[in-house]
Amino acid sequence: MSQTIYSIGSFAIMLILLKLRFRKHIKTIIVVSILNSIINYLVYFNTGHIHLGFIVPIISVLITFLYLSAVTKVPTLWSFIVTVTGGIVVPVVIQLAITFGSLGYFMPNELKNHIDRNYALDTISGVICCLVAFILYTRGWSFRFDFDKLRFKWERITVITISVLASISLPTAIVVLNIHDITKGLTFLCISSFLAFVFLLGYALKKEKDENDYLNPFKEVRHHD
Repeated sequence: MSQTIYSIGSFAIMLILLKLRFRKHIKTIIVVSILNSIINYLVYFNTGHIHLGFIVPIISVLITFLYLSAVTKVPTLWSFIVTVTGGIVVPVVIQLAITFGSLGYFMPNELKNHIDRNYALDTISGVICCLVAFILYTRGWSFRFDFDKLRFKWERITVITISVLASISLPTAIVVLNIHDITKGLTFLCISSFLAFVFLLGYALKKEKDENDYLNPFKEVRHHD
């Protein structure tokens, strides 16, 4: 639950900071955040598989990148830039500010010894991100960019390809790395990561179809001409 709140808060401040319609896609954001938090929980739950730690940041970055590309239709290059700056840097800065302002309560050694403080830190960080995003929205303090200036023709295929590869390669990597010790937790982890990317793949394919439907009438006119 705490990871879901943190993920929603991260999306909120990232999207509102760049005027990317947070409210319009709130249902999608909730679904993606829940899947992402389940993945995080399952990785931490499988404490005997320490080498799985690298999966969490990779999946989080890919999910944010594909969300921006497939759902909000931000160009690929901008999606990467926004993912790094708005989806990672800003939430981490807020979380660090909370950590150092907690008078030692949320310091790394305390988080390591008290799992409940990790949950509290994620929840507080998510709530503060949402509050900051709300203030930015009501005050109109945000940035607007002409994203279409950096849009390329090959982007649609790239987004679909990344979605397909991620949905297959990450679950496969989890299985291969733990081929002799597959547990129920790892099985659910594979299923969750697969569903997360297939969910975003659906949006990428829908985007492809919508663009084809939009361009077809123009192609027909040119053909008749």
